[in-house]
Amino acid sequence: MRAMRKYKVVPDWWYGLFFLIMVELSFATVCAWLTHLSWWALVIGLLIAVVWTIPIGIVYATTNIHLGLNVLTEYIIGYMQPERPLAMMLFKTYGYITMNQAHYFLQNLKLGLYLKIPQRVTFFGQVIATLWSWVVQLAVMEWALGHIKDICKSGQANDFTCPNGRVFFNASVIFGLIGPQRIFSNGSFYGALQYFWLAGAIVPIILYLIARTFPRSKARFFSAPLFFGGMGELPPATPLSYLSWSLVEFVFQKFMRNRYRGWWMRFNYITSAGLDVGLAICTIVIIVALNLTGKSFPD
Repeated sequence: MRAMRKYKVVPDWWYGLFFLIMVELSFATVCAWLTHLSWWALVIGLLIAVVWTIPIGIVYATTNIHLGLNVLTEYIIGYMQPERPLAMMLFKTYGYITMNQAHYFLQNLKLGLYLKIPQRVTFFGQVIATLWSWVVQLAVMEWALGHIKDICKSGQANDFTCPNGRVFFNASVIFGLIGPQRIFSNGSFYGALQYFWLAGAIVPIILYLIARTFPRSKARFFSAPLFFGGMGELPPATPLSYLSWSLVEFVFQKFMRNRYRGWWMRFNYITSAGLDVGLAICTIVIIVALNLTGKSFPD
């Protein structure tokens, strides 16, 4: 922090100006096109993102587990404006994805602080990267949809089945077109699931009281948000994904941390970054070398 004080900080009005521009573009998108999303629903969606950014950010910062608001936003808009699947997807984007992007932004600012990069350089780096990624991702998506045969269909030759897009679409049908009142209200098939709102509110309080009463018990290590949110990636992730994550976590966060603490303190973060980069490089190599050439993966 002392080293960073010699750099000029980013003025608050820069953030305020960007906020106003983005909100205006959001209202233009919602109101100028046939999105079926009311302007007041857009305001509620943005307020959800603002209110939950810090609480979920605290959980993310202390546990490295990111909890989503996707189901919560789907649930809310399904009751507010039923039978509007496109409005549901937009509300989910403004309420959940906005908070998600805010956490990525904070994560990068934190990394810039650790690397002692001037604040204004980090700010403009984020802005330029966001604009460039928007162009690249849109171009890649348009190319893929127009050039990859049977893309987003089950059984596609190279497994371009679009699992995340399929989950997003299915949610628009379940929560937008059908609506939660037909599925989760009293007397409906899944009406009993409403009690989990109560469980989610009470369990953290119970755990807190137990940990205060028995400070040396294992209860102080139990986190209700992680317990309830831990399965949030199951669609489209599979049990195999969870098994892989668990094995890697056990090796590095349990075995290496206890047995080789010096190595763990020095290289664990680098190893984590290496695994992320390795995954990205392998994905590119596999697509270029195998999928685009029509070759099958070695058996």
